[in-house]
Amino acid sequence: MGSVEFERFQTELTEKMARLFQEGGNSPLLGRIYALLQSSPGPVSLQQMAERIGVTKAAVSIQIRLLVTYGFCEKLPRGNDRKDYYSIPKDHLQLMMDKVTHRLRTECESIEDTLRKLPDPGALEPDEQAMAEVLETRYSELLAFYRIMFRRLEGIEEETARLIADLRGRRRI
Repeated sequence: MGSVEFERFQTELTEKMARLFQEGGNSPLLGRIYALLQSSPGPVSLQQMAERIGVTKAAVSIQIRLLVTYGFCEKLPRGNDRKDYYSIPKDHLQLMMDKVTHRLRTECESIEDTLRKLPDPGALEPDEQAMAEVLETRYSELLAFYRIMFRRLEGIEEETARLIADLRGRRRI
């Protein structure tokens, strides 16, 4: 792949990541920064990110804090030049899996809590009974769905760890 082709590829990847982050309710800039970090072989300073993306250092600084909070990147100790550097953590897949499973567990617990707190239909007015029955049905279906997801996710961490070890052993990642 030539330089122009790779640049086009990198631009498409960056914009795709910007759209994904925006669809998730975040700034497209967050996605652009993440794409830059994903393709950077080493740590990158705020100034380098700002120059590569074409935005201010302040804009990058605001967004990079979110990536650090989400666990999508890490702030590295300052070098001799007193700048902060950022990088994708080596265990980024594990961190993402932890965040996803934590979110799913939190949502599942909320569904269970809602089902526990549903009032006794016998103590309700007829229209309230109908609403309570609909809620119970829909939340029970949601709970079943979440439980299926958790069963399917069992063992994924170990399988992913083996896959990463295999890939890193072959490619020296």
